[in-house]
Formats: sequence, structure tokens, C-alpha cells
Amino acid sequence: MPTPSETPEFNERYSRQTRFAPFGAQGQHNLEHTHVLVMGAGALGSHIAEQLVRMGIGKLTIVDMDIVELTNLHRQALYDETDVTEMRPKVYALADKLKVINSNVEVDPIYEEITSTNIETMIQDINPDILLDGMDHFAIRFLFNEVCHKLNLPWIYGAAVGGKGSVYAIDYTGPCLRCFMEETPETAESCAINGVIPPVIMQVVSYQIAELMRYVSGKGFSGKLITVSPFEVKQQSMDVSRFKNPNCTVCAQGNYEYLGKRQSNVIEGSCGDTFVFRFKPDHFDNADLFPGQILKANPYVKLLNVDGYEATLFKDGRMNVHHIEDENTAETLYRTLLKAVK
Repeated sequence: MPTPSETPEFNERYSRQTRFAPFGAQGQHNLEHTHVLVMGAGALGSHIAEQLVRMGIGKLTIVDMDIVELTNLHRQALYDETDVTEMRPKVYALADKLKVINSNVEVDPIYEEITSTNIETMIQDINPDILLDGMDHFAIRFLFNEVCHKLNLPWIYGAAVGGKGSVYAIDYTGPCLRCFMEETPETAESCAINGVIPPVIMQVVSYQIAELMRYVSGKGFSGKLITVSPFEVKQQSMDVSRFKNPNCTVCAQGNYEYLGKRQSNVIEGSCGDTFVFRFKPDHFDNADLFPGQILKANPYVKLLNVDGYEATLFKDGRMNVHHIEDENTAETLYRTLLKAVK
């Protein structure tokens, strides 16, 4: 029986990209035998996933812990208003639509939070060839940098916020992310605060996919830090080899500050005026004990009005509470909710 890459349908389907000589039939063959792990199913992750499935990636694993919300639709691929109404987890909504686009691609959705304590085992179990960053906050990229170095896994960093974006593909022959930046920015921008425009998402994803194409076709990563600002009609790329730090704590010394660090905070500030509360998983089944009411529910998430605040309770015990003015208010509310379910 012929493999998919030997069939006339396959050859016709991908003919426009295989005719691009630097990629060619061999690049397509390699792509068909590549397993990509996409971390995040938001703006970057959903567009990455769609493009790779259309191109004929061999296997795609997508990890995300969130549901589709109305504010996602202006920039995130494939989701629709039905997904919002049904509060569908992004990974399941995305996987269903990707399978319709290309039934030859194996798509594996994983509805789970990525943490410093589960990421190493998660990646070892998934066993990908490469990781693509589709996340929307900076600190977790330090975690990617550490775990990928430890597991000798290449990865492609991508970030987009406001009207600016950046891409850098890392295989640890050149500088790693920690070589560029020793600490996580304390005032890192976020989409909820600074907004984000769709063109910057498209450009960042395009360069991430281009770096992946270089990698699978044998050309190797470009070794460039790429920055884009489509609203200003600007972009630049910079050779970053000179930034390799011979004393880097990660790629030179193998010291991992983030990897394996246990989550100690039960309250975390998130984007804008949203706080994340952490309860036990069994509190999901006992959500009626929280003060307020359950407005809507499915097997994965419950929408609540708790003490006058809009909240989303996830199956693993995470609760996103919206429109909280400050940390003191968040702490008071958390204690009130915790007391109610004890």
C-alpha cells in the first residue's frame, strides 16, 4: 500500500509548496514525518495549527487549558460564535475543525494546564520533534527554554502584543532565550492591557512556520531574531550569534530555575483586571457551594456569578475571576470563597 506521500492526491494537494525549490518534495516528505508540539491554542497557536495541518504536517499535538471566549474571535483562527456559546475548550474546538481541513493529519488535543512541574513529563510522553511557542505571556517561555535545553528539543519562540512581534528559533547551537534576557520583565505587556492587532499575529506565525520549513528541509534555523511592526510597516532581522553567553545559567551551566519549581501561589494576577484563584479539583463538582449562582455549565467549565463577580471555574480547580480592582480585593474574595467550600 502506498504511503500518503506516494499517492497522486498527495502530490496534487501539496504541489504548490513542493514546487518551491528550497523546500521541494524532500522537504514535504520530511514534514509528513514530523511531529510538532504547539503550546497554546490562542492567537498564535491556532494559526500555527491551521497552517501546519493545511501544509500536511505528520502529527500535531496541541496543549491548552482555556475555553473559547468572545474576545478571541477577532484574531484567533477557526473558532466561531457557537464555540463561545458552548464554552468549548479551545483544543477540542480546534481539533475538530483541523480534522475537517485535512483528515490525513493526526491531531492530538490535550486539555491541560502547562506548569513547571508537569511540563517535562508531558513533553517526554508526547515525544515531539520540535516545539512551537503559541503562548501569550512571557514567563512560561523561560520554562520552555529550560525544558527544551534539558531534553535537547529545538523550539521556535514567538510573541505578539500591541502592534509588535518577534520570532527566534532556538536549537542551542546559538544563544538561548536566557542569553538575551536574564530576568523575566516585571512590566511585561499583555494583550488584555495593550491590545493586539491581527496583522502582527499573521506575521509572527508566518516567520515561525518559515523557520520550521527551514528546519525540516535541512536548511537549519536562520539564527536571526526577527522583529515585526506591521502597523508601522517595519520589520528587521538581526544575527544574534554574538549574544551567545558562555556563562549562561541555562545553555552553558544547565541550571534550571523555573523547571520543577512548585506552584505556591493560590492567587495570581493575570491579564488586565483578571485574577486566577486555585482551588482543589473536587470543588468543580461542588461549585454550588460558592456564594452566588451557576449561570452555565458543561463537563469542562462552569460560568459563575460569585459574590457579584463573573468567574470561570475549570475542571482542574482553576478559577478566573474578572473585573477585580486590586490584589487586596482578590485576597478578600478568595478567602470568602474558600471558606464557603470548606
